[in-house]
Amino acid sequence: MIQSIDMKSISLIVLFLVSNSAFSQEQFKLELTAPVFENDSILLAPPPTTKNIISLYDLQLNTGKNVKSIGNSKGALLKIQSQNTINGTVPCPLPVMIMGPKEDRKGFNQSKLFFIENDLKIHVIDKELNFTRSPDSRVNNDYKKLKEYLQKVDEKLKPFEKNDPADIENRDKLLKAYIRKNPGSFPAFWEIIDNFSKYGFHKGYLGDLPLFSKKVKASSCFKDFERILSLENSTNAGGNFPEIDFGTDGKITKSGFEGYKITLIDYWSTSCKPCIQELPELVKLYEKYKGRGVNFISVADDRTQQRIDLANKIFKENNVSWKSYFDLNKEFTKKLNAGGYPLFIIVDRDGKILSKELGGQETLESTLEQYLK
Repeated sequence: MIQSIDMKSISLIVLFLVSNSAFSQEQFKLELTAPVFENDSILLAPPPTTKNIISLYDLQLNTGKNVKSIGNSKGALLKIQSQNTINGTVPCPLPVMIMGPKEDRKGFNQSKLFFIENDLKIHVIDKELNFTRSPDSRVNNDYKKLKEYLQKVDEKLKPFEKNDPADIENRDKLLKAYIRKNPGSFPAFWEIIDNFSKYGFHKGYLGDLPLFSKKVKASSCFKDFERILSLENSTNAGGNFPEIDFGTDGKITKSGFEGYKITLIDYWSTSCKPCIQELPELVKLYEKYKGRGVNFISVADDRTQQRIDLANKIFKENNVSWKSYFDLNKEFTKKLNAGGYPLFIIVDRDGKILSKELGGQETLESTLEQYLK
């Protein structure tokens, strides 16, 4: 599960995926002033998100001495001068934030989101990254209006945690109403992406997309996200678990589920602290349910030999005895649209997906009980 993100984490996240879109791009010019950071470097970056969404952030820069691309065009490193002009192209208006070093140089502050659009002026006021912007910025004015409209429902939700489904449903209803009145709103489109990243998949999102204007639908941002959402829908609860080939490690096939009432698949990584911290509880859960027809499988998102050795060491120290695989060919990631960890997927004996939850180990036992009954 992705939670708080610092400078180092963003640099790692942005290396995951590269957008494969070949659609038209829009020119932009961003004029930035930040006197409190003059002769220092700051980062222009996507907001914290899950790795299956980061591919949508395609920021193509005109680089130079003071402007450098980072992370496969997902962000920019800016060396601040008295006046700073950043030019380039984007596939559609993109939400970004600024990150800069704190006063004591221990850690980083991050700004609120704003949208990259043409002829935008940003003035950073202080080290906390409060800023002012062009008052005539159409997309950013739309974003401000949208966030004010959604403020009350947003206050009830916690990013990257399990939330009340009723609150998610209520938010989606409000967002639908906004889109119907503002079908050309790119901020409303990105709110769906943000919701999907922070709160997980909701079938209501499938009904949101057709409400947008032709201009929004024509963008590569829309087309790429539509594909992601379609894949997520087909591999969510009610879908069929795909065959996964792990190379020399073996395969997960439909026949492998037949000997058990249900199978719990744990997708994790050695870079995921919650995955490792909660592993002893997962082992206890396995010991409790293995005699009741429940099978466990682990899939690690680790590919280097060093990481594989570390994963095996962690499993040995925690007495993990169930079957584990390494997603060396990224088949699990691609076929199941796995965007973060720990991800728990529960499958019945026929290979039907019963549940797919990012995080949520605190409710895992009750979920197992529910499907065993």
